[in-house]
Amino acid sequence: MARNYREEYRRRVDRALARGLSRSQARGHARSGEASIKRSGTKSDAKLEKALRTLRETNSQVFAAKNVGVSPERFRRFLREQSLAQREGRRWKFTDLRPREVLVTSKGRERWIKVAGFERASLVGSHNEAIKRFLETNDISHLEPFVGVSVRDTSGRNHPLETRPNILYRLAAAGGEAFEQVYRLIPST
Repeated sequence: MARNYREEYRRRVDRALARGLSRSQARGHARSGEASIKRSGTKSDAKLEKALRTLRETNSQVFAAKNVGVSPERFRRFLREQSLAQREGRRWKFTDLRPREVLVTSKGRERWIKVAGFERASLVGSHNEAIKRFLETNDISHLEPFVGVSVRDTSGRNHPLETRPNILYRLAAAGGEAFEQVYRLIPST
């Protein structure tokens, strides 16, 4: 027995109309401003994350998407569904608050903490880079921007960034982590 596509389509539209949805939503192509009935959003992958990094650098959504081999429409949907960025005039404002696990040097030791958002993770990354430059050059001026600065983790605790030279020398002599492990996104569950 052959499938009756016309009857299947009619049943799908009838079910959607009974749920209070529009005909375009029932077809799976919701109009602008209408909620989509599709369940799954755009999942993050390496290409989309790389496009997001490129967008931060270039401020061009189309260039960022094409540069990594993703369609601009898919990248735009990813930004909107994950609430990662929005336009403010001619510039992009980044609202990425996904948790990241970072290695922070605080109170005389290194520890892994979870921070919310790119800015806090970037601050910790800049501090780690300043420590590295300080250890290479013995120039304490690399650490001066971080004196009295602390970073808050996702549980609300503050971690003051370490700027005492003797402590940093001691930690460097004990060994440390590779850069790839210092700054990583926490996969969503």
